[in-house]
Amino acid sequence: MDIYAIKNLYAYEDGDTVTPDMGLQIADGHGLQQYYDPTTFAVKETDFSQYPAVLFPQAYSSKLGRIIVPETEGQQWYYNNITDAAGILDSQGNVKAAFQDRFEKTTVTLNGATFPALRIKGNLVGPSRTDVTDKRIYYVSSYRGMQITCQKTIPIMSSVGDAYDVLLSCVGQNGSGDNVLSSDNDWVQFSAYLQLAGSTVQGATAQFQRLVNGAWQNLTNQTGVCEISGNVIKLFDAAVNGSEMFRCVMTYSGKTYQKTFEVTDIHDPLYVVDGCSILGDTIAPGERATFSPKVYRRDNGEEVSGFSFSYVITKRSDGTVVTDFDITAVTYDNVVSVDGVLIRTHAHRD
Repeated sequence: MDIYAIKNLYAYEDGDTVTPDMGLQIADGHGLQQYYDPTTFAVKETDFSQYPAVLFPQAYSSKLGRIIVPETEGQQWYYNNITDAAGILDSQGNVKAAFQDRFEKTTVTLNGATFPALRIKGNLVGPSRTDVTDKRIYYVSSYRGMQITCQKTIPIMSSVGDAYDVLLSCVGQNGSGDNVLSSDNDWVQFSAYLQLAGSTVQGATAQFQRLVNGAWQNLTNQTGVCEISGNVIKLFDAAVNGSEMFRCVMTYSGKTYQKTFEVTDIHDPLYVVDGCSILGDTIAPGERATFSPKVYRRDNGEEVSGFSFSYVITKRSDGTVVTDFDITAVTYDNVVSVDGVLIRTHAHRD
């Protein structure tokens, strides 16, 4: 029996806070990147006025085996900084007048739960907005007395140059951008696009891979397990044990471009708690992340013994396996050196 869990670790400077994940819904084939014309500052792709993006908090509790819904009382969305002036909502919980041309409140329903959400309906760069630094959206709330801070970066890039990137669009059976397999979401599908300055490149080929025993292995089409057609992969319950890591490698003109993605299955009767010493996904200067994993039953929360544990560390950017870190104490400097890591815990029992 094999079960897996994945831990994201980012590095942050003093003053930043723990950052769980942020979900995204956007039209297939479009991403959060905003490419602009450097002479007119007009957005080429993605134009949010034509293809709005919806962000929503996705704080996953491995102990509960599900994504939790934050408390709405006291919640706030922030633009670029977590300060009162950068708060998008007013004291009544409505979008402030200064932000109404770009944002609006909405909700997203996934797996029977309704999450607060923010729709980006206007461009963040343009002729009257010539600050072309990357933008960040924060969501801050609480859950059972614990503060939750979710963050999403929106890259702002010039449309000139040789900027290739792999875009992965996710959709679940329930019609949402949900990467969690559950009772009402029996499959998740990822479509891969190679883009140049925000425009899709024709003629690129895709190879999907799965991380197995510290190495990336090519996936082949298996009906009802892992169905692959061109640049599209559909994953079912049988393909995912706990939380698993996948990668898309796209080839064009003799060069390869890579992007990793994760899928979580909460059908499984057992799940792994990684026991990381750091709550959330951020690590501060001077901190060390240590792990003491355990396996639990999902139905009653009881610990299950007899499992051994191993780990694989990869770069967040492209999935390259990292072998020069000491898993007994991953440091801030370790994480900074590769710009973020994914730590995959493997629980095994014969």
